[in-house]
Amino acid sequence: MNSTFAAAVAAVLAVVGLLAGCATEAEVQQLSAEDLAANQELDRQFVEAISQKDVEKVMSLLWNSPHFVLVTPDGTVHLGWENARKALQEMLAGLESVRLEINEVTHARSGDCVLAVGTATYQMQPMDGPPLQFTERWTDVRRKIGGRWVYVLDHAHALPPSGP
Repeated sequence: MNSTFAAAVAAVLAVVGLLAGCATEAEVQQLSAEDLAANQELDRQFVEAISQKDVEKVMSLLWNSPHFVLVTPDGTVHLGWENARKALQEMLAGLESVRLEINEVTHARSGDCVLAVGTATYQMQPMDGPPLQFTERWTDVRRKIGGRWVYVLDHAHALPPSGP
């Protein structure tokens, strides 16, 4: 087993341990209006921070832990908050501008976690190249830690371009 795969397995097991508090199928329930509003605000802040290329703001929305997991649209796994920071800094440094828009999202409570799935569209102007646009399907897990909602796992993959 190579070290990258072993590290990925270890991170996933750590997150699974964290998510053990998320619930069984029978415990999945509607979000309260307060928790739904808080999670919609988390989404809004994420969109704003990415669109402003504000690495510090994005990082403030993520679980500051070596167990945080980020899977970027190209399928790369970034284990830990520091590695997520590096990946985000690299991505944003190569862009003159970026605009993120959440197209749709569904939130569901599972124990003390909120699971979300949605689609989002990125419009990007690289520093050296033509404008790019892609749509991603994403899923994430959020949890209230230290009195505030944060992303504890973020997974995205780019959808194939739609036809003419």
